Amino acid sequence: MNWCCRSVSKVHDAWFADEEQVRKAVGLLDEPVVQHPNARELTCGICFENYPRSGIEMASCGHPYCFSCWEGYISTSINDGPGCLMLRCPEPSCGAAIGQDMIDLLASNEDKQKYGRYLLRSYIEDNKKSKWCPAPGCEYAVTFDAGGANYDVSCLCSYSFCWNCTEEAHRPVDCGTVVKWIMKNSAESENMNWILANSKPCPKCKRPIEKNQGCMHITCTPPCYALVHGQTMAKEPAVSMLAIVMKQLSKREW
Repeated sequence: MNWCCRSVSKVHDAWFADEEQVRKAVGLLDEPVVQHPNARELTCGICFENYPRSGIEMASCGHPYCFSCWEGYISTSINDGPGCLMLRCPEPSCGAAIGQDMIDLLASNEDKQKYGRYLLRSYIEDNKKSKWCPAPGCEYAVTFDAGGANYDVSCLCSYSFCWNCTEEAHRPVDCGTVVKWIMKNSAESENMNWILANSKPCPKCKRPIEKNQGCMHITCTPPCYALVHGQTMAKEPAVSMLAIVMKQLSKREW
């Protein structure tokens, strides 16, 4: 489901159009790559130690690894970031998926919690009917079935915002007018100009982010957490960027 952005209809269409391609993309195998008929002892593919069959775990591919190596591999993958949701067999040439059952069996409680948070974020961000609340410090998500003229929604934290532009709720004023109002009423033009010159909007949440040192990978601030490559950050139109900046600088009430 992650592969098709959690759309059941897309999964069905892709499966019936090219089942083999879907299986390859998500790591579902027809049969094990490696067979171990009646083997009482197996060699771990990472540490190369011999273990009884009960001390070895395998994904659907059949590549054998001991519990200790599995735990280290899974822990490292989870701590590397949300890419762990598409975890594959440690064998470099193998694309077999590592399922939730392996995570539950071999990951530490702390890593399970991290994995669960990545899974939740993936569900929220891939679902067109849900968004993270834009209120500072809020970690709630809001589900909304857009379709009418009213885009005002309220979060459990009591913050109300516009589903369309994620600014504070502003009905009956349209989003474009709100952007202009924020620009006009800002008393922080010097700060605004600095931010415009030294930052770019996050491709996902549109808040300004800055790369001032280190590698080209940038992680956006909570609750977005988007992983962005410095050379591929979107170049947004000036008006859009101004709206983003002024939203954070303006403290006035409607």
